[in-house]
Amino acid sequence: MTVNLEQLQYIVEVARHGSLSIAAQNLHVTQSGVSQSITNLEKELGLKIFNRSRGHGAVPTDEGRIILKQAYEVLRKLEEIKETANSYNSTEVGELKVSSAPGMTTLLVKAIAAFRHDYPHVNVEVAEKWAPTVIEDVRQHKTDIGLITYSTNWNINLEGIAFEALLEGRPKVYVSKHSPLAFLSTITPHELLDQTLVTFNSESMQCFVQDFFNKYKPLRILFTANNMEGVLQAIIDGLAFTFAPDFQMKNYHPVIKGDIIAIDLVNHGPVNISVGLVKSEVKHLSTFANKYIHYLKSEIIKS
Repeated sequence: MTVNLEQLQYIVEVARHGSLSIAAQNLHVTQSGVSQSITNLEKELGLKIFNRSRGHGAVPTDEGRIILKQAYEVLRKLEEIKETANSYNSTEVGELKVSSAPGMTTLLVKAIAAFRHDYPHVNVEVAEKWAPTVIEDVRQHKTDIGLITYSTNWNINLEGIAFEALLEGRPKVYVSKHSPLAFLSTITPHELLDQTLVTFNSESMQCFVQDFFNKYKPLRILFTANNMEGVLQAIIDGLAFTFAPDFQMKNYHPVIKGDIIAIDLVNHGPVNISVGLVKSEVKHLSTFANKYIHYLKSEIIKS
């Protein structure tokens, strides 16, 4: 039995996208070449890896999922071998690319400051993008690691991606200390339906707000801001309230000082939101990426 690395690369790329044509485009080969390679591999193994159809693309079979998991492991080990070989000739000069969903740049920057102190010759690039784009960049190896907010309630494709939760929390309601709501220890969705909402323009909160609107009714929105300072000021002035995960808000000065009060949201169903790392299941992380993750986790523990 002969199985080559090219075949493993092909099935992994097809599984990522559910499409032979997209896989062929990304691999810079013909679609017929990908198709024939997979057919040969299936004959060699004596089982079908994908069910293929025009309407549904390429969907892994139950046996195929097991083969794909092992293919991911083989390709990751290959990257690890290359990284080990390179380390014998490596210096402390290099680059690190990190992508982040909006609202988490502060965490990244604090970790970068500590990282650059010890590795001043490593160039660090940070790009802020929506979570699906962060995931796709990691999947396509355009970025080393990503940082996103994630909930199992959201329909996000993590095929070929390893997600590691670093922070976990639940959405809370944040109001001015002068609001009549500030005296409540808990609040239900129905008690918010006549209130005005201000939102931060992050994917996690937009998903949460849209789900809230769908379950109950749309609220009046004061505005949606790209920076948290505007949201905080609107709350302090009593113009609106906001939803936000507790881990996102706890370190802001108005919350620490007590100008903004956090209230537990109840009777809304379980909504757990995580901040976590996304890494490729195939590509072995570089030494610098692993070192940066160590600094990032240290900053999160401090916060």
